[in-house]
Amino acid sequence: MSTKSIPILLLLAALQLQAQQPQVIATGLQGPQKIIITPAGNLLVTETSTAINAGRVSLVTRAGARTSVLEGLPSGTEVTGGGSGPTAMALRDRTLYVAIGSGDTERTIAGTPNTQFNPAGYASPLFDSILEFHFSRDVDATTAPFRLTPQHHQTVNDGGEVEVANDGGATVKVSLLARFPIAEPIAGPRFFRFSNPWGLALSDDGRDLYVSDASADALSRIDTATGRWRRVARFSQIPNTSPVGPPVVDAVPTSVRIYGNQLLVSFLTGFPFASGNARVLAVNPDGRTEPFIFGLTSATDVLVRTRTTGQRQFFVLEFSANQSATPAPPGRLLRYDTADPQVAAGGLITPVSMAYDPATQELYILELRGQILRLQLN
Repeated sequence: MSTKSIPILLLLAALQLQAQQPQVIATGLQGPQKIIITPAGNLLVTETSTAINAGRVSLVTRAGARTSVLEGLPSGTEVTGGGSGPTAMALRDRTLYVAIGSGDTERTIAGTPNTQFNPAGYASPLFDSILEFHFSRDVDATTAPFRLTPQHHQTVNDGGEVEVANDGGATVKVSLLARFPIAEPIAGPRFFRFSNPWGLALSDDGRDLYVSDASADALSRIDTATGRWRRVARFSQIPNTSPVGPPVVDAVPTSVRIYGNQLLVSFLTGFPFASGNARVLAVNPDGRTEPFIFGLTSATDVLVRTRTTGQRQFFVLEFSANQSATPAPPGRLLRYDTADPQVAAGGLITPVSMAYDPATQELYILELRGQILRLQLN
Protein backbone atom coordinates (compact mmCIF):
# COMPACT_ATOMS: atom_id res chain seq x y z
CA MET A 1 0.00 0.00 0.00
CA SER A 2 1.27 3.43 -0.88
CA THR A 3 1.98 5.74 2.04
CA LYS A 4 0.08 8.42 0.12
CA SER A 5 -3.15 6.46 0.63
CA ILE A 6 -2.85 6.44 4.42
CA PRO A 7 -4.12 10.03 4.94
CA ILE A 8 -7.06 9.30 2.65
CA LEU A 9 -7.95 6.17 4.62
CA LEU A 10 -7.68 8.08 7.88
CA LEU A 11 -9.95 10.78 6.48
CA LEU A 12 -12.51 8.22 5.36
CA ALA A 13 -12.39 6.57 8.78
CA ALA A 14 -12.90 9.93 10.48
CA LEU A 15 -15.84 10.72 8.24
CA GLN A 16 -17.37 7.33 8.95
CA LEU A 17 -17.03 7.88 12.70
CA GLN A 18 -18.52 11.34 12.34
CA ALA A 19 -21.46 9.93 10.37
CA GLN A 20 -22.20 7.54 13.25
CA GLN A 21 -22.64 10.29 15.83
CA PRO A 22 -26.29 10.53 16.96
CA GLN A 23 -28.32 13.42 15.62
CA VAL A 24 -30.63 15.38 17.94
CA ILE A 25 -34.12 15.41 16.43
CA ALA A 26 -36.25 16.61 19.36
CA THR A 27 -35.71 18.59 22.56
CA GLY A 28 -37.80 20.00 25.39
CA LEU A 29 -39.64 16.81 26.32
CA GLN A 30 -41.18 16.65 29.81
CA GLY A 31 -39.37 14.04 31.91
CA PRO A 32 -39.44 11.41 29.12
CA GLN A 33 -39.36 7.78 30.21
CA LYS A 34 -39.80 5.36 27.28
CA ILE A 35 -39.93 5.43 23.48
CA ILE A 36 -41.44 3.13 20.83
CA ILE A 37 -41.89 3.20 17.03
CA THR A 38 -45.37 3.59 15.50
CA PRO A 39 -46.53 1.75 12.35
CA ALA A 40 -45.93 4.90 10.28
CA GLY A 41 -42.39 5.28 11.62
CA ASN A 42 -43.11 8.07 14.07
CA LEU A 43 -42.27 7.90 17.78
CA LEU A 44 -44.42 7.58 20.88
CA VAL A 45 -42.89 8.93 24.07
CA THR A 46 -44.17 8.72 27.64
CA GLU A 47 -43.57 11.84 29.70
CA THR A 48 -44.04 12.32 33.41
CA SER A 49 -44.03 15.15 35.93
CA THR A 50 -43.86 15.92 39.62
CA ALA A 51 -47.15 17.79 39.12
CA ILE A 52 -50.36 15.98 39.98
CA ASN A 53 -51.73 13.99 37.02
CA ALA A 54 -49.72 15.84 34.38
CA GLY A 55 -48.37 12.72 32.68
CA ARG A 56 -48.75 12.41 28.93
CA VAL A 57 -47.97 10.38 25.81
CA SER A 58 -46.61 12.36 22.87
CA LEU A 59 -46.31 11.60 19.17
CA VAL A 60 -43.00 12.86 17.77
CA THR A 61 -42.36 12.89 14.03
CA ARG A 62 -39.02 12.11 12.41
CA ALA A 63 -38.60 15.86 11.99
CA GLY A 64 -39.01 16.35 15.75
CA ALA A 65 -42.51 17.87 15.82
CA ARG A 66 -44.41 16.89 18.99
CA THR A 67 -48.17 16.41 19.39
CA SER A 68 -49.88 15.31 22.61
CA VAL A 69 -51.79 12.05 22.19
CA LEU A 70 -52.84 11.52 25.81
CA GLU A 71 -52.84 14.09 28.60
CA GLY A 72 -53.95 14.05 32.22
CA LEU A 73 -52.34 10.67 32.91
CA PRO A 74 -51.50 9.76 36.53
CA SER A 75 -48.32 11.40 37.83
CA GLY A 76 -46.85 12.77 41.04
CA THR A 77 -43.66 13.21 43.03
CA GLU A 78 -42.03 9.88 43.80
CA VAL A 79 -40.17 9.01 46.99
CA THR A 80 -36.77 10.37 45.88
CA GLY A 81 -38.25 13.64 44.65
CA GLY A 82 -38.51 13.04 40.89
CA GLY A 83 -41.56 12.69 38.71
CA SER A 84 -43.35 9.37 38.34
CA GLY A 85 -46.23 8.48 36.05
CA PRO A 86 -46.54 6.79 32.64
CA THR A 87 -43.54 4.58 31.83
CA ALA A 88 -43.43 1.75 29.29
CA MET A 89 -45.72 1.26 26.29
CA ALA A 90 -46.69 -1.48 23.84
CA LEU A 91 -48.70 -0.84 20.67
CA ARG A 92 -50.66 -3.29 18.51
CA ASP A 93 -52.90 -1.94 15.74
CA ARG A 94 -55.05 0.71 17.47
CA THR A 95 -54.54 -0.59 21.02
CA LEU A 96 -51.95 1.04 23.23
CA TYR A 97 -50.91 -0.37 26.59
CA VAL A 98 -49.34 2.09 29.04
CA ALA A 99 -47.66 1.17 32.31
CA ILE A 100 -48.21 3.61 35.16
CA GLY A 101 -45.42 3.81 37.73
CA SER A 102 -45.49 4.27 41.48
CA GLY A 103 -46.34 7.98 41.47
CA ASP A 104 -46.54 9.44 44.97
CA THR A 105 -47.55 6.19 46.71
CA GLU A 106 -44.31 5.87 48.73
CA ARG A 107 -42.82 8.16 51.35
CA THR A 108 -39.82 7.93 53.68
CA ILE A 109 -40.23 7.56 57.44
CA ALA A 110 -38.46 10.52 59.03
CA GLY A 111 -35.15 9.67 60.64
CA THR A 112 -35.00 6.16 59.15
CA PRO A 113 -34.07 4.56 55.80
CA ASN A 114 -37.50 2.91 55.71
CA THR A 115 -40.49 3.89 53.60
CA GLN A 116 -44.23 3.75 54.07
CA PHE A 117 -47.47 4.23 52.17
CA ASN A 118 -47.96 7.94 51.58
CA PRO A 119 -50.01 9.08 54.61
CA ALA A 120 -51.34 12.03 52.60
CA GLY A 121 -52.91 9.70 50.03
CA TYR A 122 -52.21 9.37 46.31
CA ALA A 123 -52.67 11.75 43.38
CA SER A 124 -54.45 9.00 41.42
CA PRO A 125 -55.90 5.56 42.19
CA LEU A 126 -54.29 4.22 38.99
CA PHE A 127 -50.64 4.02 40.01
CA ASP A 128 -48.94 0.63 39.60
CA SER A 129 -51.29 -0.46 36.84
CA ILE A 130 -51.45 -1.16 33.12
CA LEU A 131 -53.97 0.96 31.22
CA GLU A 132 -55.47 -0.03 27.89
CA PHE A 133 -56.36 2.54 25.22
CA HIS A 134 -58.43 1.67 22.12
CA PHE A 135 -58.25 4.44 19.52
CA SER A 136 -60.94 5.00 16.88
CA ARG A 137 -58.21 6.02 14.43
CA ASP A 138 -54.60 5.08 13.93
CA VAL A 139 -52.42 6.69 16.58
CA ASP A 140 -50.29 8.24 13.81
CA ALA A 141 -53.36 10.21 12.70
CA THR A 142 -53.77 11.95 16.08
CA THR A 143 -54.02 15.72 15.63
CA ALA A 144 -55.32 16.74 19.08
CA PRO A 145 -54.89 15.30 22.58
CA PHE A 146 -57.31 13.11 24.51
CA ARG A 147 -57.48 14.56 28.03
CA LEU A 148 -58.27 12.43 31.07
CA THR A 149 -59.83 13.97 34.17
CA PRO A 150 -59.76 12.87 37.83
CA GLN A 151 -63.29 11.53 37.33
CA HIS A 152 -62.03 9.39 34.44
CA HIS A 153 -59.33 8.02 36.75
CA GLN A 154 -61.94 7.06 39.33
CA THR A 155 -64.27 5.44 36.82
CA VAL A 156 -61.46 3.36 35.33
CA ASN A 157 -60.27 2.44 38.83
CA ASP A 158 -63.77 1.18 39.61
CA GLY A 159 -63.60 -1.18 36.65
CA GLY A 160 -65.47 0.98 34.18
CA GLU A 161 -64.56 2.04 30.67
CA VAL A 162 -64.54 5.69 29.66
CA GLU A 163 -64.69 7.09 26.15
CA VAL A 164 -62.82 10.34 25.61
CA ALA A 165 -63.12 12.54 22.51
CA ASN A 166 -60.56 15.00 21.19
CA ASP A 167 -60.99 18.16 19.15
CA GLY A 168 -60.15 16.27 15.97
CA GLY A 169 -63.31 14.17 16.05
CA ALA A 170 -61.62 10.96 17.20
CA THR A 171 -62.27 8.96 20.38
CA VAL A 172 -60.34 6.64 22.65
CA LYS A 173 -61.74 4.06 25.07
CA VAL A 174 -59.80 3.76 28.31
CA SER A 175 -59.89 0.81 30.69
CA LEU A 176 -57.81 -0.90 33.36
CA LEU A 177 -56.07 -4.03 32.08
CA ALA A 178 -54.23 -5.03 35.25
CA ARG A 179 -53.27 -3.69 38.65
CA PHE A 180 -50.26 -4.65 40.75
CA PRO A 181 -49.95 -4.42 44.54
CA ILE A 182 -48.68 -0.99 45.54
CA ALA A 183 -46.35 -2.73 47.99
CA GLU A 184 -45.66 -6.16 49.46
CA PRO A 185 -44.53 -6.80 53.07
CA ILE A 186 -40.95 -8.09 53.27
CA ALA A 187 -38.70 -9.24 56.09
CA GLY A 188 -36.02 -6.92 57.37
CA PRO A 189 -35.82 -3.24 58.22
CA ARG A 190 -37.44 -1.97 55.03
CA PHE A 191 -40.89 -3.44 55.90
CA PHE A 192 -42.26 -3.06 52.34
CA ARG A 193 -41.15 -3.50 48.75
CA PHE A 194 -43.06 -1.06 46.56
CA SER A 195 -43.99 -1.63 42.92
CA ASN A 196 -42.92 0.38 39.89
CA PRO A 197 -43.86 -1.17 36.48
CA TRP A 198 -41.11 -0.02 34.15
CA GLY A 199 -40.85 -2.23 31.04
CA LEU A 200 -43.36 -3.79 28.64
CA ALA A 201 -43.05 -6.34 25.83
CA LEU A 202 -46.03 -7.64 23.81
CA SER A 203 -45.99 -11.04 22.12
CA ASP A 204 -46.42 -11.12 18.33
CA ASP A 205 -49.94 -12.49 18.62
CA GLY A 206 -50.89 -9.82 21.17
CA ARG A 207 -51.98 -12.35 23.79
CA ASP A 208 -49.21 -11.95 26.36
CA LEU A 209 -47.91 -8.70 27.81
CA TYR A 210 -44.72 -8.96 29.86
CA VAL A 211 -44.01 -6.40 32.59
CA SER A 212 -40.70 -5.77 34.35
CA ASP A 213 -41.01 -4.06 37.73
CA ALA A 214 -38.01 -1.94 38.70
CA SER A 215 -38.90 -1.75 42.41
CA ALA A 216 -40.47 -5.17 43.03
CA ASP A 217 -37.56 -6.83 41.16
CA ALA A 218 -40.00 -9.03 39.28
CA LEU A 219 -41.18 -10.04 35.82
CA SER A 220 -44.89 -10.73 35.22
CA ARG A 221 -47.04 -11.93 32.35
CA ILE A 222 -50.52 -10.53 31.67
CA ASP A 223 -53.20 -12.23 29.59
CA THR A 224 -54.43 -9.30 27.48
CA ALA A 225 -57.83 -10.94 26.94
CA THR A 226 -58.64 -11.32 30.63
CA GLY A 227 -56.21 -9.05 32.49
CA ARG A 228 -55.13 -11.94 34.71
CA TRP A 229 -51.46 -11.85 35.57
CA ARG A 230 -48.86 -13.95 37.34
CA ARG A 231 -45.23 -13.57 38.32
CA VAL A 232 -42.87 -15.26 35.89
CA ALA A 233 -39.73 -14.53 37.89
CA ARG A 234 -38.49 -12.73 40.99
CA PHE A 235 -34.93 -11.48 40.72
CA SER A 236 -32.59 -11.95 43.66
CA GLN A 237 -30.40 -9.24 45.08
CA ILE A 238 -26.89 -8.99 43.63
CA PRO A 239 -23.66 -9.06 45.69
CA ASN A 240 -22.18 -5.59 45.99
CA THR A 241 -18.65 -5.63 44.57
CA SER A 242 -17.94 -2.11 45.84
CA PRO A 243 -16.46 -1.34 49.29
CA VAL A 244 -19.20 1.27 49.66
CA GLY A 245 -22.78 0.42 50.58
CA PRO A 246 -24.57 -2.74 51.72
CA PRO A 247 -23.35 -6.29 51.03
CA VAL A 248 -26.11 -6.85 48.45
CA VAL A 249 -28.06 -4.49 46.19
CA ASP A 250 -31.41 -4.65 44.40
CA ALA A 251 -31.46 -5.99 40.85
CA VAL A 252 -33.67 -3.16 39.41
CA PRO A 253 -34.92 -4.57 36.07
CA THR A 254 -35.32 -1.71 33.61
CA SER A 255 -36.60 -3.19 30.34
CA VAL A 256 -37.87 -6.41 28.82
CA ARG A 257 -37.64 -7.59 25.20
CA ILE A 258 -38.94 -10.74 23.53
CA TYR A 259 -36.11 -12.86 22.11
CA GLY A 260 -37.40 -16.03 20.46
CA ASN A 261 -38.96 -18.11 23.21
CA GLN A 262 -37.06 -16.19 25.87
CA LEU A 263 -37.15 -12.71 27.33
CA LEU A 264 -34.16 -10.41 27.66
CA VAL A 265 -34.23 -8.27 30.81
CA SER A 266 -31.74 -5.46 31.50
CA PHE A 267 -30.74 -4.50 35.06
CA LEU A 268 -29.61 -1.15 36.42
CA THR A 269 -28.78 -2.48 39.93
CA GLY A 270 -29.08 -0.38 43.08
CA PHE A 271 -26.76 1.95 44.96
CA PRO A 272 -23.76 2.20 44.84
CA PHE A 273 -24.07 1.13 41.17
CA ALA A 274 -20.78 -0.78 41.17
CA SER A 275 -19.10 -0.81 37.78
CA GLY A 276 -19.45 -4.19 36.07
CA ASN A 277 -22.33 -5.28 38.30
CA ALA A 278 -25.20 -4.58 35.87
CA ARG A 279 -26.27 -7.22 33.39
CA VAL A 280 -28.77 -8.65 30.91
CA LEU A 281 -30.41 -11.97 31.72
CA ALA A 282 -32.32 -14.34 29.44
CA VAL A 283 -35.52 -15.50 31.15
CA ASN A 284 -37.19 -18.75 30.12
CA PRO A 285 -40.98 -19.29 30.12
CA ASP A 286 -40.71 -21.24 33.39
CA GLY A 287 -38.89 -18.36 35.07
CA ARG A 288 -35.39 -19.85 34.95
CA THR A 289 -32.73 -17.27 34.15
CA GLU A 290 -29.54 -17.63 32.14
CA PRO A 291 -26.56 -15.27 31.91
CA PHE A 292 -26.62 -13.28 28.66
CA ILE A 293 -24.53 -10.11 28.91
CA PHE A 294 -22.48 -9.34 32.03
CA GLY A 295 -19.94 -6.72 33.09
CA LEU A 296 -22.21 -3.73 32.47
CA THR A 297 -22.87 -0.61 34.48
CA SER A 298 -26.33 0.94 34.94
CA ALA A 299 -28.07 -0.80 31.99
CA THR A 300 -31.37 0.89 31.09
CA ASP A 301 -32.38 -0.97 27.92
CA VAL A 302 -31.47 -3.86 25.64
CA LEU A 303 -32.43 -4.31 21.99
CA VAL A 304 -32.01 -7.05 19.36
CA ARG A 305 -31.51 -6.22 15.70
CA THR A 306 -31.46 -8.68 12.81
CA ARG A 307 -29.31 -7.40 9.96
CA THR A 308 -30.09 -7.99 6.26
CA THR A 309 -27.45 -10.74 6.34
CA GLY A 310 -29.43 -12.54 9.03
CA GLN A 311 -26.78 -11.77 11.64
CA ARG A 312 -28.09 -10.63 15.00
CA GLN A 313 -26.75 -7.62 16.82
CA PHE A 314 -27.42 -6.70 20.41
CA PHE A 315 -27.43 -3.18 21.76
CA VAL A 316 -27.28 -2.19 25.43
CA LEU A 317 -27.95 1.32 26.68
CA GLU A 318 -26.09 2.45 29.79
CA PHE A 319 -27.14 5.44 31.89
CA SER A 320 -23.48 6.11 32.65
CA ALA A 321 -20.24 4.48 31.60
CA ASN A 322 -19.36 4.33 35.32
CA GLN A 323 -22.18 5.50 37.54
CA SER A 324 -20.22 4.74 40.71
CA ALA A 325 -17.60 7.36 39.81
CA THR A 326 -17.72 10.95 41.09
CA PRO A 327 -18.62 12.70 38.94
CA ALA A 328 -20.22 9.98 36.85
CA PRO A 329 -19.28 10.09 33.15
CA PRO A 330 -21.96 10.25 30.42
CA GLY A 331 -23.82 7.19 29.23
CA ARG A 332 -23.21 5.16 26.10
CA LEU A 333 -24.66 2.70 23.62
CA LEU A 334 -22.83 -0.62 23.37
CA ARG A 335 -23.03 -2.86 20.30
CA TYR A 336 -22.41 -6.60 20.43
CA ASP A 337 -21.53 -8.30 17.14
CA THR A 338 -19.48 -10.80 19.12
CA ALA A 339 -18.88 -11.29 22.82
CA ASP A 340 -16.72 -8.17 22.88
CA PRO A 341 -18.72 -4.91 22.95
CA GLN A 342 -18.03 -1.88 20.80
CA VAL A 343 -19.11 1.64 21.75
CA ALA A 344 -21.70 2.52 19.09
CA ALA A 345 -22.34 5.97 20.60
CA GLY A 346 -20.79 7.77 23.54
CA GLY A 347 -21.37 11.00 25.40
CA LEU A 348 -25.06 10.25 25.99
CA ILE A 349 -26.65 12.30 28.77
CA THR A 350 -29.12 10.30 30.91
CA PRO A 351 -30.18 7.78 28.22
CA VAL A 352 -33.17 5.73 29.39
CA SER A 353 -34.80 4.01 26.39
CA MET A 354 -34.31 3.16 22.73
CA ALA A 355 -36.30 2.02 19.71
CA TYR A 356 -35.26 0.58 16.34
CA ASP A 357 -36.95 1.10 12.98
CA PRO A 358 -36.01 -1.81 10.67
CA ALA A 359 -37.49 -0.02 7.64
CA THR A 360 -34.88 2.74 7.83
CA GLN A 361 -32.23 0.98 9.96
CA GLU A 362 -32.34 3.90 12.38
CA LEU A 363 -32.03 3.62 16.14
CA TYR A 364 -33.62 6.24 18.38
CA ILE A 365 -32.29 7.03 21.84
CA LEU A 366 -34.36 8.82 24.48
CA GLU A 367 -32.60 10.94 27.08
CA LEU A 368 -34.17 11.76 30.43
CA ARG A 369 -33.05 15.37 30.03
CA GLY A 370 -35.68 15.75 27.28
CA GLN A 371 -34.00 14.83 24.01
CA ILE A 372 -34.42 12.23 21.27
CA LEU A 373 -31.35 11.21 19.28
CA ARG A 374 -31.24 9.35 15.98
CA LEU A 375 -28.40 7.02 14.99
CA GLN A 376 -28.14 5.58 11.49
CA LEU A 377 -27.04 1.93 11.56
CA ASN A 378 -25.19 0.56 8.53
